[in-house]
Amino acid sequence: MDKQVLLGMSGGVDSFVSAVLLKERGFDVTGINFVLTDEYKQEFENNFSTENACNHLNIRYLKIDLRAEFKEEVITRFIEEYKAGKTPFPCSWCNPKFKFKHLLKIALKDKIASIATGHYVRTGYVNNKRYLFRGADPDKDQSFFLWGLDAEQLKRVVFPLGNYLKKEVREIAKRRGFLSISEKKDSLGICFTNGINYRDFLKNEGITFLPGNFIDTEGNILGRHKGIVNYTVGQRHGLGINLNYPLFVAEIRLDANEIVLAKYADLYRSKIIIKDYKFVDIEEVNRGSLWTVRVRYRLQLTPCKINILNESRAEVELLKPEAMIAPGQTAVFYDGDRLIGGGYIESSF
Repeated sequence: MDKQVLLGMSGGVDSFVSAVLLKERGFDVTGINFVLTDEYKQEFENNFSTENACNHLNIRYLKIDLRAEFKEEVITRFIEEYKAGKTPFPCSWCNPKFKFKHLLKIALKDKIASIATGHYVRTGYVNNKRYLFRGADPDKDQSFFLWGLDAEQLKRVVFPLGNYLKKEVREIAKRRGFLSISEKKDSLGICFTNGINYRDFLKNEGITFLPGNFIDTEGNILGRHKGIVNYTVGQRHGLGINLNYPLFVAEIRLDANEIVLAKYADLYRSKIIIKDYKFVDIEEVNRGSLWTVRVRYRLQLTPCKINILNESRAEVELLKPEAMIAPGQTAVFYDGDRLIGGGYIESSF
């Protein structure tokens, strides 16, 4: 086995400990940072924690400027999804289509056989096919973000943290003398919005939407909204509608510039149409079985059946109806802990 590995690093405790564990397993590790935005560039110029960590571990360190590629491949799609009235989940395409793609591209160029990241997820084989499995730490499992990885990426990736709890990872960093890294908070939210909410980010990108009508499920006008980009399915707060019962966003109608509001009980759906799906073994899915699905990160797993409609779409029957299913989000499917695939939510009913 070729023991060279290219490790994606972010400056956090997870990637640092991944480097430690890979070295202990005998890997020749190269750590790499991707500069993704102007803010990232400034952060790297002011904070050399990743480079210092690599030097401390005596591993090679690379920093690659991918700002132009990130803008084109991730941010532009994020903006277009919101312009289409959807609620995008950028990690679902950023990981396979950008981060892992560029990791593998650079690794192969440098004749490095494997790639690695600090995700909390495991890998294994079933019927000679390589799958992702949920991480050992139920509070940190990140398989939901990685359903889009292709066969070549799955073949070459290593996840050192898959069998560890987060508290164990922090303890490893502390024992290594990196107290500041061990206590570093986890990053939350969308990485490229620089700490501002997505509405302000879109405004800064010049995206505006005209006001329109809030309507109920019967088509009656309830009030005015401030532009569809400001709302998402399931939203309750910030509507500005005062009735004697709470209302939630049930549907966004882009063409009519209308937002349908309804009671929470009216948000439940029992069927989903997904598009651009990816399954490790489509024949296994076609043979039919009972799977589980997660339609939002950290939501409980729900029993379901999958009916493949064509090469790009499938119908998912939820055996337990779920509320607040937003177009643009992802549905991720499991067989026990084994991740079998996923797709983008197009509609629900």
